[in-house]
Amino acid sequence: MSLSVLIIEDDEDDYIIMSHYLSRITTVEYVVNWCNDFDDAFQEILKDEHDIYLIDHFLGKGEGVEIIQQVREYNVMKPLILLTGAGNINVDEKAMEMGASDFIVKKEVRVDTLERSLRYAMERYHQQRQIKEQEKKYRSLFELSMEPIIILNNDFEVTEHNAAFERVFHSDESLETLQDIRFQDLFKYDFDYNELINNVKKKGAVQGFKTTMTNANKDIIVILSLARLPQSDDSQDAYHLAINDVSALIEKEQEHKKNEKLSMTGRMARMIAHEVRNPLTNINLALGELRSVTEGLEEANVFQSMIERNTDRISKLIDDLLKSARPPELEKVHSNLQEILDAAIDFCQDRIALQNVDVNKVFPDQDVEGHWDPEKLKVVFVNIIINAIEAMEEVQQPELSIILSREDDFAMIYIMDNGKGMDEETQRSIYDPFFTIRKEGLGLGMTATLNIINMHEGKISVRSAIGKGTEFKIALLCD
Repeated sequence: MSLSVLIIEDDEDDYIIMSHYLSRITTVEYVVNWCNDFDDAFQEILKDEHDIYLIDHFLGKGEGVEIIQQVREYNVMKPLILLTGAGNINVDEKAMEMGASDFIVKKEVRVDTLERSLRYAMERYHQQRQIKEQEKKYRSLFELSMEPIIILNNDFEVTEHNAAFERVFHSDESLETLQDIRFQDLFKYDFDYNELINNVKKKGAVQGFKTTMTNANKDIIVILSLARLPQSDDSQDAYHLAINDVSALIEKEQEHKKNEKLSMTGRMARMIAHEVRNPLTNINLALGELRSVTEGLEEANVFQSMIERNTDRISKLIDDLLKSARPPELEKVHSNLQEILDAAIDFCQDRIALQNVDVNKVFPDQDVEGHWDPEKLKVVFVNIIINAIEAMEEVQQPELSIILSREDDFAMIYIMDNGKGMDEETQRSIYDPFFTIRKEGLGLGMTATLNIINMHEGKISVRSAIGKGTEFKIALLCD
């Protein structure tokens, strides 16, 4: 297997060095090409003649991030990797925001790290292509009967439906017929319903309308195709609606972005730790020498102790950041999930008693077992339970529900509270390092939680609303 690489670099020596590293990679043969001009680089990428592009940050007339931004505006999906001269966090963050697939610090390049970066970039590219192709496919299948389809009358009331629609939406057994449901009630947001109806009245048809619908179980993200059906002169208008459920596709894309973001965070954490620890070591060495010079001076000892306390605190913060970004390797053993959950609840018992939380456990009679790391899973459950307890501080009757079940090959854990809940922005940011709404929190607990679940090849999701509590759902593969 061979891949074509275009190195966009105005320094010939750097190009030769990078070509040498590429030639030493044994897993894939890389055919290397060179572009040394900023003005030509953009057109070279648009030709789409290469598989991967390595772009230097400084290119004389401009910066590599400018090329990346311009190329992404043309919907080019190929991997674009920025080469930086030094570990500048601002440059690296800007590059990722502009659409870079990854960044590589030149002075830290090794054959194995270069190979890994290129391999991961190609994997992400193929995943993104697959998602885009699936999305195009679904958008072209609006009218097929395998998707939910309904017929609406002139007043936009349901008159007919197919089996797929009933299977998705008709889950309320108290309703005798589907016609008992108002079409508007299927929409989570009234403004979306009003916009759809207004558009179809004006244009006669609406395609690719994205919205959120609700059924008795959950919200689903859908793409709607609504069109007026041809009618005879003496008949009323009728409308054909095809519903394409893209929830699973969007969930997969969000999961991919979340993991990609976490991976980038881990790399940045290690870079920050390296850059901070070197001067911190020098400070501690200098402090030791200073003590011998100022021995017996009480005022000097006060300031030296202050420096020592704060350097220790910085060192501990670095350790916490690294642990949250990449926890130690798993120590998997045959484990009982009921016992792990009970241990987590016991660990939080003082907080539970102090706040008078009513804990409702629903566990199956049969043991749920698998090969997991019990101590790290305990950390996951403790983090979520503590957050739930703190979210219920102002609730008069705080209730915490922990439900365990087995669904096929997966253990499903639900942890629910009736606390203050979270808005959508908080839910999107909850796993980001140092993001917290707690007064004394560091914002690393949920980052570690996500990492531990990912290391177990499990999944975690959250549903919440302001004033309506929060639900975490965790899926783990059983034996």
